[in-house]
Amino acid sequence: MPDNSSAPYHTVLKFAAPILLFLLFFTPDMLDPTNVGWLMRGDWAQHFLGWHAYRNGADGFNHQNLLGYPTGQSVIYTDSNPFLAFPFKLISPLLPDYFQYIGPWFLLCICLHYFIACRLVSRHAPGPWSALAGAVLLTLLPTLYGRIGHDTLVAHWLILAAIYIFFEIGDEKRKWIAYSVLLALCGFIHPYILVMVLAIWGADWLRVLGPQWQAKDIKGLGVSGLKMTLTLLAPIIALAISGAFSGSSAKSGGFGLYSMGLDAPFNPSNKSFMLPFLSVQQDEGQAFEGFQYLGLGLLFLIGAAIWLYRKSEDSRTVKEVLIKARPLKWPMIALLVLAISNKIQIYDILILKLPLPDFLEDLFNIVRASGRLFWPIAYLMVFLALLTLYRSRPKTMTIVLSVAVVLQFMDLAGFATQIKGLTARASDRTVFTIAKSPEWDKLIKDSDLVSFQAPSVHSNQPLFYEVTMHAVSNKVPVNTMYAARDNLKQSALEYEEYKRYQSGQLNPRHLYVMLNKCPAPKGAEHRLRALDGIWIIPPLGLETGLKTIPQVPTFEINKPHPITWDSPAACLFGQGWRLPERVGVWTEGARAEVNLALPTPALTAMTLDINARAMKAAQVDVFANGVPVGRFEMLKKDADYSVTIPQAVAAQSQTLNIRFVVTPPKAPQKDLKPEHLRLNISSLTLKTT
Repeated sequence: MPDNSSAPYHTVLKFAAPILLFLLFFTPDMLDPTNVGWLMRGDWAQHFLGWHAYRNGADGFNHQNLLGYPTGQSVIYTDSNPFLAFPFKLISPLLPDYFQYIGPWFLLCICLHYFIACRLVSRHAPGPWSALAGAVLLTLLPTLYGRIGHDTLVAHWLILAAIYIFFEIGDEKRKWIAYSVLLALCGFIHPYILVMVLAIWGADWLRVLGPQWQAKDIKGLGVSGLKMTLTLLAPIIALAISGAFSGSSAKSGGFGLYSMGLDAPFNPSNKSFMLPFLSVQQDEGQAFEGFQYLGLGLLFLIGAAIWLYRKSEDSRTVKEVLIKARPLKWPMIALLVLAISNKIQIYDILILKLPLPDFLEDLFNIVRASGRLFWPIAYLMVFLALLTLYRSRPKTMTIVLSVAVVLQFMDLAGFATQIKGLTARASDRTVFTIAKSPEWDKLIKDSDLVSFQAPSVHSNQPLFYEVTMHAVSNKVPVNTMYAARDNLKQSALEYEEYKRYQSGQLNPRHLYVMLNKCPAPKGAEHRLRALDGIWIIPPLGLETGLKTIPQVPTFEINKPHPITWDSPAACLFGQGWRLPERVGVWTEGARAEVNLALPTPALTAMTLDINARAMKAAQVDVFANGVPVGRFEMLKKDADYSVTIPQAVAAQSQTLNIRFVVTPPKAPQKDLKPEHLRLNISSLTLKTT
């Protein structure tokens, strides 16, 4: 059809497009607000349970204490979308017991995204069909749907809205009112998107401040500074209302780990796309948070626009828009630098990793998942490419737009199936698949607290979330919770409780749930029970009728034991050790030990292999059953170490006690403090020789 056609089916397709896109990537059953079972996995469970706890246990306007008791968490730190949580909390008594807004939110985001994309391109497109194609392409960035696991980050429409304000609103008063509303929305939805929108907002201020600075217009600079301050109050107030300043630390670890590779725009790092040979697997952090693949259609569109700009005088008339976009240059460069981070990598090749001073690393860890910050750049590239194409000859534009749309849909077909599979469970309304027994509700109702041990949600997320769902539904608090940012006070309380648990100081009114099947502490072995195969210690006196746990298995020799927060080997590290991490476990101080229950007394000498590192270069002595068996000069980086345990020492008992003692190195080291004398072990192997 000609681009100026206003055929009826164009109107139908124009309004049906966002619904069709939603159905392409999402399972429609998730739109039922009473359907919550599909949310009991991954970050969805964190977000839903944050809302569920807020409506059942709010102890303040934006705060609840059912999760991470006694400190609790603000709604924003469970990523529970304060923008929707607050109004639904007001009508909570009218809502069913199970109520979720995450599914409808996905539909709202796709519709708003497409609507703003239409507004953004319609004034520039030469006709209705080219405008429709442009809006669809702006709603087909893989990164939009790749964030399905983190629902609030699907609000890419906020980024498009900022681009719309920058380019399309000319009246200064309307512009700053629009920015204030948009920044406030970002403060209620997600701080990362707020950072991206602030970059575009900052570029608009550079457009105003630049001429004033050059003209030395002091009065104008003062007025502009006042307007900037007033505009910034909107997101600050929104963040305060959402609970962002509640005591949790804004920083976290991970800057550089969750970065973007230089190849990200053209490397899917995912074999579901049309040309799998383009895809080279990246490390876990970059493959997810650094996922910035544009798709074949958009890569073709951008390439064609660059070629047309160089070859076609018609296309070069877009220069007026490019001049208007110049203030975006430095803010976008800043976002790009942060997205790449200090870890400069292309495909799986590390080019350079720049060391950062501690104060800079702490600052950048506020945006630890910095790979996301490329999103505004991607949308600007697509938008400016569309504008360039719209200025070209009609036949050229029609061909390029058609090819771009077809290529993008073809490239995303497998990816769409993969993404839709993530919500397929919504067609099954089952809520509990692990903690299924009705006994859970009975036990929890008779408990003052559900205490997960060790208090590390990542040890077994599905189990944690299902038991927590039982607890929150019965308005009984739990001792921990995965939060967007740690509350240092709560972390300290959880660790103190963990140490009391390890020493056998159990509260008789608490229900203890083992996230990893670890032995009960001394003195509580007789109370260890199983429910749905989950190891628990019920409140005192409630053990009757529950199946007794079988004997704890012995340590397997001649087999490597990696130490992660969800590995069986994590159970070996109790008193004297910190909580296991994603990789490895630290000693609490300079001395710590592990006890290995052997299948039979040792009949031969044995070899102990460990992969370990020290906090600072240090000397480490190893003792087996109290006898010194080795000494290492241990480095700050991971390395393999090995000691031989004589048969006479190993055979003293069926339990082999291994003790590590960390002392200062032989060579003096500057700024070495007692707290630096600590050891991290990431794997352990005991072999017969």
